[in-house]
Amino acid sequence: MSDFLDQAEIDRLLAEEGQQEKIVFSHTGTRFQNVEKIVVEPFDFRTPVFLAEGELRRLRMVHQEYISTLSVRFSDLLRTDVNLKMSKLTTLAFGKFQETMRTPSHIALFKVEPLPGIGVFEIPPKMALSLSNRMLGGKGLSSEGERYLTEIEIALLEELIDIVLSEWCQQWKEEDELHARQLGYESNPRFLQVCSNDTVMLILGIEGLAGDTVDEMQIALPYTMLEPIIKKMQAGRNREMEMHAAKPKTNWRQPFEKISVPVTADWSVGKILLSDVLQLRVGDVIELPRSTIDDTKIRVASQPRFRASVGVENNRVVAQIQNPLGKGELV
Repeated sequence: MSDFLDQAEIDRLLAEEGQQEKIVFSHTGTRFQNVEKIVVEPFDFRTPVFLAEGELRRLRMVHQEYISTLSVRFSDLLRTDVNLKMSKLTTLAFGKFQETMRTPSHIALFKVEPLPGIGVFEIPPKMALSLSNRMLGGKGLSSEGERYLTEIEIALLEELIDIVLSEWCQQWKEEDELHARQLGYESNPRFLQVCSNDTVMLILGIEGLAGDTVDEMQIALPYTMLEPIIKKMQAGRNREMEMHAAKPKTNWRQPFEKISVPVTADWSVGKILLSDVLQLRVGDVIELPRSTIDDTKIRVASQPRFRASVGVENNRVVAQIQNPLGKGELV
């Protein structure tokens, strides 16, 4: 007898291995009965999704209103029409966010009291030069390309950045009173050390006109700064759901049972000419289709409520309720 397996035996062993039942357990130790329905999806623990769809929608609505207000404030400051719009609202790790910033660029660091964490506001060089030129009375055009800002230009932009931050704080009226202050500025994103590279940031992109081209400013807020606001949003939504679910029940009073309510049955006889109505006399017979007895409307206190079928039982005319009338039939 040979100690080596031939190809047929190898194929048989592989087939038996593939037919063996797979056993999968949950984190609690419970065995899954139907393994075929389990779907394996990749998950990056370095960039977790910390916002539910409803919370992200709420943040998007708040920041849409924020950008609209910011357009008005910029127009007043620059004495010209400024049209800003949201270009993105997404989450990104801080390390990847650094890669999206340009060099050189005007990067302002800010703190919002009493929220924890440090935020980042980036103005690309061409937009920064256009804004400072406009604040000095120019047309907002710059032919110098991208360069580092002067001390005067930085001082001018500080006033504009104060407006950006104060308006952001005003959007959270239901929260505690928020105050923002600038901590400093940087021109190279590689030198930023406000948080670790895997910190999740909410990135808001604001698109606007820089001279004769469109450019984008970015506001980056760490999760630690947004967490107190998001928790209050969740608590408020839970309260709304509880109030909606816990509607007060109708308080039935015993004296109501003694109130007499008139109940009538109606038939729709169709339409006849007015001349025929004038000729009607006592004893005349109006022919109705047989289906009329199955389409009787029961009125409770003069209000139509049910559809019924009419018949005779024990020498009495009776109406058997079939179903309640729909909203369009309550006439």
